[in-house]
Amino acid sequence: MRAMLLDQWGGPFRRVEREIPRPQRGEAVMAVRAAGVGLTLDHIRRGTFGGQTPRVIGHELAGVIVEVGSDVQTPAVGARCAVYFYLNCGHCRWCQVGRETLCVNSRGLVGVHVDGGFSDYVCLPAENFIPIPPSLDFEAAAVTADAICTAWHCMRERACIRPLDDVLLLGAGGGVGIHAVQMAKVFGGRVIAVDISEEKLELARRWGAAETIHGRKEDIAVRALALTGGKGVEAAIDFVGYPETVGAAIQSLAISGRAVIVGVQPGVTMVEARRLVTTEQVITGSRHSTKQELAATLDIVARGEVTAVVGERVPLEEVDILFRHLADESLLGRGAIAFDE
Repeated sequence: MRAMLLDQWGGPFRRVEREIPRPQRGEAVMAVRAAGVGLTLDHIRRGTFGGQTPRVIGHELAGVIVEVGSDVQTPAVGARCAVYFYLNCGHCRWCQVGRETLCVNSRGLVGVHVDGGFSDYVCLPAENFIPIPPSLDFEAAAVTADAICTAWHCMRERACIRPLDDVLLLGAGGGVGIHAVQMAKVFGGRVIAVDISEEKLELARRWGAAETIHGRKEDIAVRALALTGGKGVEAAIDFVGYPETVGAAIQSLAISGRAVIVGVQPGVTMVEARRLVTTEQVITGSRHSTKQELAATLDIVARGEVTAVVGERVPLEEVDILFRHLADESLLGRGAIAFDE
């Protein structure tokens, strides 16, 4: 099988030929049909998430189960599945209460601590494969496995979006942000989209943003306050994560507003404690989703409530193109890899 290998973090991809993996007890093998590419993968490629090389990365995946190991009841051979990113224990307190992203016995991440799916086949624990609704195509399912389910978890559990909330999205034209525009509207929010190019702002308007702010030409917080009649936004969600954008998100909040950090970059943001006390504002983070939330999000996308937005699609051997466009911030929406069926 083909695989795009990283010999060292930060290095180039190298095409290699490998044997198709065989499943061990409790594992399954999936023929990969589509993969999504976004900023998380760029961080993984640079070694930010740890792990060892050589490594085949790629966690935003969908395909067909072709073989299962002993003791595997589900999925069955022939099942269409997406991949869950986290290698969790399933037994600790956090896994038991439905907050799997906080697992204290985590074995790591797909494509970081075990080989991922920038290859024709991927072998993972059977519980990491989540069934895809019959009407959903592989590419949309792959993008859902990170870019869309991350937005679902954020809107429902961390930002707690309610009807008529003003929702500020920083990085709204990116791979997660453009799906968050749609997801915020599913929850009844009015979206104010922030990004750094006219093309990305136009994309956000196309997918439902009511207002836009150019982050390089306007003061984000000042403009957000003006667009809300001085009230501020009920939720500000930062998919970028620089100190400047985190600060802008906090400064844009209404009384009792929620600032949610999804993207993470180097640096520190100072927070005025008195402001938090007097306004009861909340500053928190949001991390991916649970398996149950991924399954629910796949259904949401299958029903057409949110659409997977793919700005560029390449064959497996040309995946470096997508990473170049991530680096120069020109990729609109999500990148995708198309596999031969």
